[in-house]
Amino acid sequence: MWGDGKVSILETLNELWLKFNEYENKLAQALGRTRNIVGEYAEHLALQYYGGRLLEVSGCSADLEDPSGNLYQVKARKVATAGATSLNIIRSWDFDFLVVIIFKEDGKVWRAIEAPVEVAKAHAKPNSHQNGEVITTTKKFLSDPRNKDLSIAFSALNR
Repeated sequence: MWGDGKVSILETLNELWLKFNEYENKLAQALGRTRNIVGEYAEHLALQYYGGRLLEVSGCSADLEDPSGNLYQVKARKVATAGATSLNIIRSWDFDFLVVIIFKEDGKVWRAIEAPVEVAKAHAKPNSHQNGEVITTTKKFLSDPRNKDLSIAFSALNR
């Protein structure tokens, strides 16, 4: 396809670009909230796992409330390698649990954890430029024994 002389690389790239945007638009419409596809899909998986309801997008800290009233902040990243990555800024700690979902390049769940808010706070570092705190998905954070590993459960939801 790339070098057989029938289809130029430019035509193939153009086709891939158009297909990518077509499916990105379909995902955004199906998820129905924002254009942050990775984050919205992670929230979708969290909703499937915990039940309850997604909170308003404009909410400051929590993304999901479970049937018992627990509040969850969901953070997600899609990564090419299994190294540490920084999560989006946290400006408010008004939630009970931080759910972190890390997707592999192919979209499958690599890691998923539930961290009690006090554990998340202990691993957060101030970021004055963004006026909040940031957590990096280091081995120390991901394997903190106070966290609950949800990788298998979220992988099962992501089939």
